[in-house]
Amino acid sequence: ALSFKISSPLPHANHLLIWRPKTVAYPSALQARTRYLFELKEDDDACKKAQQTGAFYLFHSLAPLLQKSEHQYLAPKHSLLELERLLGKLGQDTQRIEDSVLIGCSEQQEAWFALDLGLNSSSSINASLQKSEMEKELKGSFIELRKALFQLNVKDASLLSTAQALLHWHGAHQFCSRSGQPTKKNMAGSKRMCPSNEIIYYPQMAPVVITLVSDGTRCLLARQSSFPKGMYSALAGFCDIDPGELERIRSSSLVQL
Repeated sequence: ALSFKISSPLPHANHLLIWRPKTVAYPSALQARTRYLFELKEDDDACKKAQQTGAFYLFHSLAPLLQKSEHQYLAPKHSLLELERLLGKLGQDTQRIEDSVLIGCSEQQEAWFALDLGLNSSSSINASLQKSEMEKELKGSFIELRKALFQLNVKDASLLSTAQALLHWHGAHQFCSRSGQPTKKNMAGSKRMCPSNEIIYYPQMAPVVITLVSDGTRCLLARQSSFPKGMYSALAGFCDIDPGELERIRSSSLVQL
């Protein structure tokens, strides 16, 4: 990849711009992983093939499956074969796996997917699976991510946050806003398309402001009644369209008090 540096204009009338190519080196592993993920998002056949050797994180109504280990939570992964066996044991169609979404991959190009078995399937006639039945079978618990986030390692916390956001987006965008017809996701879950008019929808991020208010020696934190004991957070809220940076900070702080 090349980047260019522009020198300051010369002081005489005919200003000259000098472009100096500068080589930027990217770690080969990072570059390979990024290209691999892009390929899976653009090629349904490649993504389906990646599921054969990939790993799946399971959710139930947007709550991830976790297992308690001393003072932290672990996020177990399941192979495609294990997932197919689970669905078969619970009397479910393996076609439900098509509802999974791609959330990342390892340096060895093991693709990671997330699948919510607590939502009605868009690719299967089967409805939501019973939470208690699955927890017993999987030897874990489906726990609200917000409550468990700080007891997860950094990798799992990041992956599960990405997975939850993507699964939520797909659940909320089942229909085309123009035609009203059902939309269909690609294999990776990186987009949805309306078959009737070919409009493509991509996952969106909400404009959220997180603010740490400080007087120099202390900071303002808050907690909700649903928070676990000892948990506090900085103030956060949605921001309006371009009210100005300072106004965003004021609004997001005051509305939470």
